[in-house]
Amino acid sequence: MVTIVEQNARILVVEDEPDLNRMIVDFLTSRGFACESALDGSDALVRFFRSPPDLVVLDINLPNIDGMEVARTIRTAQQTPIIMLTARAEEEDTLLGFDLGIDDYLVKPASLKVLAARISAVLRRSAGGETDEKEQHIVRGPLLLNREKQIVYKRGTPLHLTAAQFAILEALMRHPGRVFSRMQLLEQFQDHAFAGYERTIDVHIKNIRKQVEDDPANPVFVETVWGSGYRFAEGLSA
Repeated sequence: MVTIVEQNARILVVEDEPDLNRMIVDFLTSRGFACESALDGSDALVRFFRSPPDLVVLDINLPNIDGMEVARTIRTAQQTPIIMLTARAEEEDTLLGFDLGIDDYLVKPASLKVLAARISAVLRRSAGGETDEKEQHIVRGPLLLNREKQIVYKRGTPLHLTAAQFAILEALMRHPGRVFSRMQLLEQFQDHAFAGYERTIDVHIKNIRKQVEDDPANPVFVETVWGSGYRFAEGLSA
C-alpha cells in the first residue's frame, strides 16, 4: 500500500545518461512520486536549493560537479534523504558515501522496483515510521530523543542526524547496556540488510559520535564492544 508520505513525495533524480534518467523518472512517476530531473551536478544543486525535494536519487559520475560533492554540499545545508545510484561498486566509494551522510547506496544495474522500495523505506524512516506502542521521548544523560519529530537534542540544542543515524541512535538509546551487532544495527534502517554493508555501521557510528559526544575520540555515550558491536552507556545522569 502506498502511504501518504510516498504519495506526497517529491524526488530529484540526478543521472547524466538521458535515457536512464527518463526511465527512472517515468517509473517513479508511475508509482505515484512527483519527479524532477537533472543531468549534471551543478544543475542538481540549482534545482535542489531552488525547491528542496523530499529525497534525492544521485549518481556519482556526473559532469561539472560529481555526485560526492553534490551530496557533501547538500549535507552542509539540509538532512534531505539521499540514495546513491551508481555503477561504482568499490567498498571505498560506498563507505565514502555513508561518511558524507547518505541514506542508502545502490549499484547499477539495479532493479527499478528495488529502487522504488528503497525510496519508500527511506521516506518512512525520515517521517518517523510507525509510532504505536513506543515512547515518544527518550532521555539519556544530556540527550533527548523526540521520536515523533525525528530530532535528538543535546543539552537543548538540536543535532543534525540523517534518517539512518537517527534509527541507529534510537535503537541504542532505547536499550542502554544492550550490545548490538553491526548487522542488528544495519537492520534498524535497511529492510534487506546483508553482510556486505556491515562496515558502513562503523561510518555511521563515527558520524553519530561527532554529534553526540563532547570528545568523539573518547566516547562516553556510544561505546564500542570489541568483537561484538556497539552499545549505549548505562547509568547516565542528566
